[in-house]
Amino acid sequence: MSAYSARWNSTDQIPQRLIDAGSYQGQPFGRFDSLDPSDGGNTNRTSLSGNWHQSTDHELTKIEWYAIKYDLNLFSNFTYSLDRANDQFAQTDDRSVWGGKAYRSWFTDLSDGRSMQNTLGVQMRQDRIRVGLYDTVARQIQSTVRDDDVHQTLVGIYGENEMGWSSWLRTVTGLRVDQFSAKVTSHSQPQNSGNAAASKVSPKFSVIFGPWQKTEFFINAGNGFHSNDARGTTAKVDPKTGLPIDSVPGLVSSRGQEIGVKSQIVPNLQTTLSIWRLDFDSELVYLGDAGNTEAGRPSRRTGVEWSNHWTPGEHLLMDANFAWTRPRYSDNDSAGNRIPNAVQRVANLTFALRNLGPWSGSLGVRYIGAAPLIEDNSVRSIASVTTNLRVNRKISKNLDVALDVLNLADRKNNDISYYYTSRVASEPLGGVDGVHVHPAERRTIRVTARMRF
Repeated sequence: MSAYSARWNSTDQIPQRLIDAGSYQGQPFGRFDSLDPSDGGNTNRTSLSGNWHQSTDHELTKIEWYAIKYDLNLFSNFTYSLDRANDQFAQTDDRSVWGGKAYRSWFTDLSDGRSMQNTLGVQMRQDRIRVGLYDTVARQIQSTVRDDDVHQTLVGIYGENEMGWSSWLRTVTGLRVDQFSAKVTSHSQPQNSGNAAASKVSPKFSVIFGPWQKTEFFINAGNGFHSNDARGTTAKVDPKTGLPIDSVPGLVSSRGQEIGVKSQIVPNLQTTLSIWRLDFDSELVYLGDAGNTEAGRPSRRTGVEWSNHWTPGEHLLMDANFAWTRPRYSDNDSAGNRIPNAVQRVANLTFALRNLGPWSGSLGVRYIGAAPLIEDNSVRSIASVTTNLRVNRKISKNLDVALDVLNLADRKNNDISYYYTSRVASEPLGGVDGVHVHPAERRTIRVTARMRF
């Protein structure tokens, strides 16, 4: 069981043009200032979970379940004074969730030393949600944009076969069927009420060759999906303008392929190199001026990933991971084919010290590359490098104390950047297009004590 509660005032994304100017309305303005000090929110979350399992030499049965009660009130203002004198809006979410999964695996030894494992399973999740969107000023509701009850259920059944054909060949074959259903009751726009359903069949296949000289090769392929907001599946009119709109599918298909190699031929080094491709029928796109996402154009991503885990000695280990991606929309559109905020290069490097009596520690460096902010790639975000340090001491059998220094170099990074239209006082009524950023935290020192009972 776990419980969590929080209240906060936040600095939402702010215009880069004000940061560059260094002042606003005669007052200094910096990266951590806000144009609406009432932005923020509160949330509560309580969860209960459990599991049961039973195993023999030839079978394994496992059941897991969970129940969650969650509520959120989030107040944001991304465009400041573009639509009205104060563009703040509130998103509310009061949600009860329950679900779980169960599966059984059978292990079989075949002739000639071959082995086989078969698994059958089922997963289910049900959400009952009261969700709303409101125009607000200083957290006071001025008008209702949307107010909905949403009941949605996702059920999946799957089967998997893992076969060891020989000492150098294994295959994994799977098939999954998912069913999505939703009932939306709109209290603000009754015409947006309705029922929706969707289903997807997702086959998966893997083949592994080896090992030879502590090296194996693998090929993976399969289908998957992502889900859209249930309210979009029954929508008929725009809640703000009242104009007709098209609904979106509940489940959106994806297809992926990967080929790679995994090796431990170098002593104390585990390394994996893979080349992959991922296609989506519809990309989820963030709308910075609305603070939400919408179903967008189809996309294709191709990439390379290289992961390394090195233990040169008893006291030192190192992780080094690198990834390069080419994300593009796969249709033709005059706006361009770049996917906003899709990062192309990421890397991280971590050194860790261990087995030093009661002491241990780590130093990590993370790189996130630049990304296009609009489809034609004419505006891009700035790459960031962040260094974090941790020192840990074991005080007793049941007590650990850790010191973290986050953003050790105190770099002025941004957590995220968006490009859209906003308006502050004295700017034209139509607003100004520009980059808006949310700053990463400055150098922060954190002390954590962990006690076990």
